[in-house]
Amino acid sequence: MTAATQCEARDLTPELLARYSGPCPRYTSYPTADRFGPIGGLHPWDALRDVKTLSLYVHIPFCHSLCYFCACNKVITNQYGLASSYLDVLLEEARWYKDKVADAPVIQLHLGGGTPTFLNDTDLRRMVEGLSGIFNLTPGKDVEYSIEADPRTLRIETLDTLRELGFNRLSKGIQDFNPQVQKAINRLCGADQVAALTSAARDKGFNSISYDLIYGLPHQTVASLERTIERVIELAPDRIALYHYAHLPHRFKAQRLIDTDATPSAADKIDMQLAAVAALEAAGFESLGMDHFARPDDELCRAAREGALKRNFQGYTVMPADALVGLGASAISYTSDGFWQNQHKVKEYVAAVKETGSAAFRGWTLDADDRLRQHIVMELMCRMALDKAEISAMVRAPFDAYFAPELARLAPMVADGLVQDDAASLRITPRGRWFARNVASAFDAHLHAGENQTRYSRVL
Repeated sequence: MTAATQCEARDLTPELLARYSGPCPRYTSYPTADRFGPIGGLHPWDALRDVKTLSLYVHIPFCHSLCYFCACNKVITNQYGLASSYLDVLLEEARWYKDKVADAPVIQLHLGGGTPTFLNDTDLRRMVEGLSGIFNLTPGKDVEYSIEADPRTLRIETLDTLRELGFNRLSKGIQDFNPQVQKAINRLCGADQVAALTSAARDKGFNSISYDLIYGLPHQTVASLERTIERVIELAPDRIALYHYAHLPHRFKAQRLIDTDATPSAADKIDMQLAAVAALEAAGFESLGMDHFARPDDELCRAAREGALKRNFQGYTVMPADALVGLGASAISYTSDGFWQNQHKVKEYVAAVKETGSAAFRGWTLDADDRLRQHIVMELMCRMALDKAEISAMVRAPFDAYFAPELARLAPMVADGLVQDDAASLRITPRGRWFARNVASAFDAHLHAGENQTRYSRVL
């Protein structure tokens, strides 16, 4: 991050952050998944035959213990047999795609959850080798194999297995190192344990390690968060995701166990964000937009500088594929024709796969306007800018006239110095990078169709 960018980032004020802190989509897709409807006669997977590159996402929902803050699709169990039999069904679902997908190379494989490392080494190997018999999986330096790991249960021996299978990226959920905070969210994990795993992962050849942090948790203070970030900086991850805790107990039952009386106030959370951004900038991390940071030599930062950064359901990426196949309960898939999502609950997922081979139950077919706005949203989220001439050519009309309602929504952000609007382009300023999702939402036709926005997490 340049000195000028740092200066403008530090120009953030509590008043500005509070003004744009309301509910807003995260735009890992457009339209967002909450818009999906019954699958009916939709067959967006037919476009898989034409893809040149492919991403695979595998959802492993199992965890040994319940983290109170968690909003993921998960099953808490210590009965390992459930995971092993689930893997049998997942591979059966994968076989459903065998005659539908071209022999396109898989350039991304991502294991999420839940806790993917809930699987033992034998089943991790069985799963990847099983997928290799269906999809064109060829590990190497030019592809990205990533896994989300729980540092409380990840064994160093499992790192060897993962590297043998081609995994080169490791993401670890840290959240906070303060023992009081960890106890309040039922996730006890020492910094020394994380340090040992990080060091071992580097020694074994993982070329990218990222940490997830959360602010706004019970008993957090500005000072305690700064101490966590100071320790994180010492451990030197390549990437950091700094999420705002989204308290949605009406949707996620586990969050009802959070002591809301102990959670920071809105003003305190603003102070936390400002302090965290300042600490990460001072340590040399660059902002990619929203809540993601990376070291200047990280490929995400290089892609951002070159205008090549992309975004998918796993967040920012440098390897956008033509299509995504999601396997497992709640997993989402994507082609140029649209989206489809699997049954959420494991029981319903298993039953659907055994009955039909597929667990898809809802989706969305993209029309011309969706594709246009999908392009606009992703340009704003990744390149932080729109070329008005390019978009005008796409809609065959002057940009300012075609998007007059959208520009009216953006007017307050222009006035606040978050967006720069001129004849040639619409550009998110360095100060506005923290509000990229707010800017993108101005172009969300579905969001502004009179529906309730409270279904989304708050920006802050």
